[in-house]
Amino acid sequence: MSGVAIVGGGPTGLNAAIYTARADRRTLVFDDGGGTTRGVDAMENVYGFPDGVTGPELVELGREHARKYGAEIVESEVVRIEPDGDRYRVETTAAEYRVDGVIVATGADYERPAIADVESYEGRGVSYCVECDAYFYRDSPVAVVGTDNYAATEALLLLDYTDDVRILTNGSSFEADESLRERVTAAGIPVVTDRLDRLVGDETLEAVTTRSGDEIPVDGLFVALGTAGGTDLAEMLGVPVDDGEIRTDPDQSTPVDRVYAAGDVTGGHQQIATSVGEGARAAINLLEELRGADYVDYKKLESGPA
Repeated sequence: MSGVAIVGGGPTGLNAAIYTARADRRTLVFDDGGGTTRGVDAMENVYGFPDGVTGPELVELGREHARKYGAEIVESEVVRIEPDGDRYRVETTAAEYRVDGVIVATGADYERPAIADVESYEGRGVSYCVECDAYFYRDSPVAVVGTDNYAATEALLLLDYTDDVRILTNGSSFEADESLRERVTAAGIPVVTDRLDRLVGDETLEAVTTRSGDEIPVDGLFVALGTAGGTDLAEMLGVPVDDGEIRTDPDQSTPVDRVYAAGDVTGGHQQIATSVGEGARAAINLLEELRGADYVDYKKLESGPA
C-alpha cells in the first residue's frame, strides 16, 4: 500500500488525512505539537459549532476522526524531506519513513510586534486575524500594528465593525501603496508612527503606550506584520517559495511530482474553513495523481513491452 506523508497536525493536515486514509493509502500525519489553532481559546465561526469551540478541542476531534480511518499520528518533528528514487524519504528527529506523496500543511507562525508583554495579551485583546475577531470589537476602539498594504487593508476592513480605527507603525514609516494610503486618509484613519512601549490593561487590553508617553485607548490590537511559514521543507524539495509562502497551483499542487501544499503555509485568508477546504483539495488531487501512476503501472503489466 503506497504511503502519504502529511506534514502538519492542524485542521488542514488532519482533514487531508481523512481523505487519504479513507482511500486506503497509508497515511502518516507528522505533528510536532505546535500550530496556531492549538493556541486559540475560542472560535465562533467554525462550521458545525454554533456554541463555539476551542482550538485544542478542534484539533483533538480532527485527530480522532483521522485515526478512525487508519491515519497514523507521528508525534515527531520533520527535519528533512528528499527524493528517494521514485519515492520520498521523510526524516524526523526519531526515525525515517518512505512515502509516495507529500502534503505540506505546516501552517504559519505569526510575526509578533516588538512590544513588551504582547504575548500575555494574546486572546485578551491582541489578535492576528481581523476576519476572525473583529466581531468582538464592534463599536470599540481598535488599532492595527503594521506598515504596509496588509496593515492598510486590515484597517479598512475593521471599519465594517467600528469607526474608531487607527494604524500604529511602531516607529517605522507607513509604506502602503499610494491608492491604499489615499483610502486610509479618506476614511479618516489616523496613522501613528511613534515607537510603542507597552500594553496596558488588567483582565483585558485597555491601551497602548508610546515611548513618548502618550496613551492610546484600544480594546483590540490587530497585528498585521505578515507571517513566517514553515517553508524550509518545501525549499529542500525545490518547491517555489515566495515571500514566506509556498506557491501552488489552484489544485494545491506544486511543480514537484506528488508534492502538494495547503493551508496557511500557502498564504490566503488564514481561516479554518479555507484551510480545511484546501486540505481536502490537496488530498483529492494527490490521490488522483497516485491513481494515475498506479494505472500506468497496471497497463504496462497487462500489455507487456511496447
